[in-house]
Amino acid sequence: MEGEDGHPVFDTEFGKIAINICYGRHHPLNWMGYALNGAEIIFNPSATVGALSEPMWGIEGRNAAIANSVFTANINRIGTEHFPNEFTSASGGKAHTDFGHFYGSSYIASPDASRTPGLSRNKDGILVAEVNLNLCRQIRDSWCLRMTARLPVYRDLLVEASKPGYKKQMVKDGGEDQF
Repeated sequence: MEGEDGHPVFDTEFGKIAINICYGRHHPLNWMGYALNGAEIIFNPSATVGALSEPMWGIEGRNAAIANSVFTANINRIGTEHFPNEFTSASGGKAHTDFGHFYGSSYIASPDASRTPGLSRNKDGILVAEVNLNLCRQIRDSWCLRMTARLPVYRDLLVEASKPGYKKQMVKDGGEDQF
C-alpha cells in the first residue's frame, strides 16, 4: 500500500538518496517531492509485469530525471512468480496463479536526458554506472526548471482539487470560463 510518511531523503556518503517504491513511479508528484527534499538519486525498485506498464517503463524514470534534475535508478525484477492458490486481478479474466512476466529492463536515467542501456528482460544482471552528482546542480542552474516552477499555484490547485465538489477550471468554446 502507499505510504503516508512523506518523501524522506537520506543524506549518505554516496549522495542524497530517496526510494520511490514500485507503483509510486506513476505519480509525478512523488518524484518531485523527493527532489524538493534534496534527493540527487531516486531509486525506484519495482516488481512490474505486463503490457499495461511496460511501454511506460523507459519513459517515466527518464522524464522524472529530466523534470526534477536528479538521477533515477529504475529497477525491475525478472521472471515469473507462481502461487499455490488461484486469484483474480479484478480484470474480469479467469483466475490464475501468477502475475505474469516481470520484464526486468532496469536502467539509470540522468538529469541531462541521457540514460544507460537497459538490462535484460529475462536474465539476471548487475548495472554499474558512475554518476556525477554535480550534473544535478548544473542542469538545475542551466535549465531553470525549479526556478520557473509555480509551486504556490500547484499548491492551490491541489488543495482545491482535494475538496469534495471541486469545480474544474474549464474554458468552453467561445472563451467563457466555466467554474
